[in-house]
Amino acid sequence: MRHRRRLSSQTLKRQKSATQTIQRPEKSGSGVKTFLKVIFYLLVIALIGVFVYKKVLPKYLENKENISRLQSKPTQSEKPKIPVLEKPAAKGKPKLTPIQKKIQVEVLNGCGEQGIAKILSDKLIAHNYDVVNSGNYLENGKTNFNVAKTRLIDQINTSENLVNTQELAKLLGVDRSQIESFENPSPIADITIIIGKDYKSLPIFKK
Repeated sequence: MRHRRRLSSQTLKRQKSATQTIQRPEKSGSGVKTFLKVIFYLLVIALIGVFVYKKVLPKYLENKENISRLQSKPTQSEKPKIPVLEKPAAKGKPKLTPIQKKIQVEVLNGCGEQGIAKILSDKLIAHNYDVVNSGNYLENGKTNFNVAKTRLIDQINTSENLVNTQELAKLLGVDRSQIESFENPSPIADITIIIGKDYKSLPIFKK
């Protein structure tokens, strides 16, 4: 009897150990399945995240940017303020000084001294006169070097030009009695100077 009990107890222990050995592989298999499920879910979540990042997120950002642009645009009721420029203080009109016309002068050699017309022309230019012509004095189409006294001819025959002729005579040192007025319809110059043989006594040539 004791021997049978021992055998029965031994068989029970063997059965328990067998059942334990059979159940252990089931536990390990269920753990692997759980681990694979977790990895699968993680992969699905990752794929969804990638899809959202590539497809949904750019559209969302673009729509957000468009909305912000629309909000930033002024409505018809809210017109942008135009800066008002202050008008500069009115200044007095600048005074216009009339341009003084240079007096046009013609210089003729009536004494025969070579280069005398050029010398007098240079002196007159230095005094701000406009020498438009210089050369020998012609009378009736012929050269005349026998002019005794230097004289001036007012070619315009106006009161203003006569004053200008008198001032030029004073500069040369010529007496006013040597001034003639002649109304020339097409004058070369305003005033004509005919240098006479008395040029050496004139102050203009001594300067």
